[in-house]
Amino acid sequence: MAYAVVVDKTIPVARSKVFAALMDFGGVGKLLPEAIESCTLQGSGVGAVRTIKLKGAPGEVVERLECGHDETVFSYSIVAPSPLPVNHYHAVVILSDAPGGGCRVVWGSNWVATAAPEADVKAMLTDLYTNLINALAKA
Repeated sequence: MAYAVVVDKTIPVARSKVFAALMDFGGVGKLLPEAIESCTLQGSGVGAVRTIKLKGAPGEVVERLECGHDETVFSYSIVAPSPLPVNHYHAVVILSDAPGGGCRVVWGSNWVATAAPEADVKAMLTDLYTNLINALAKA
C-alpha cells in the first residue's frame, strides 16, 4: 500500500520491545514529553481510545487503536475533529527484525490535508514519525 507519508528506519531495539512500547497506547507521552501535555486512555487493547492534549495547541487529538498483531503490525486512526490539519487520518506501523539485530520500523499514514498545504502536512508528519521512532530507540 502506498502512503501519503512514510518513514522507514532501523533502530537498535528488539522488535518485541518496540511493539510493547507502541501497545502502551496511553503511554505515548513517555515518547514525546516535550510535545504532549497529557494523555488519557479509555479501554484497553484494540478499540482503546486515547485523548491527547498537545502542549501549546487548542483542542485534543482523539485516536483509536485499530490493530496490534503478532508484534509486527500496529495501527491507529484519528476519530474526532482535532487541531491537526488532517481529516480521515489512519496510520500503520510495520515492524520487522532487522538483519544483524534491531528492528526495522516503517511508519506510514494516509489522510486528507485540511487547514494546511499538503506539503506542510507531509513535512509535519515526517518529523513526527521520525521523532517517535527515535524515541522508541531510546525507550
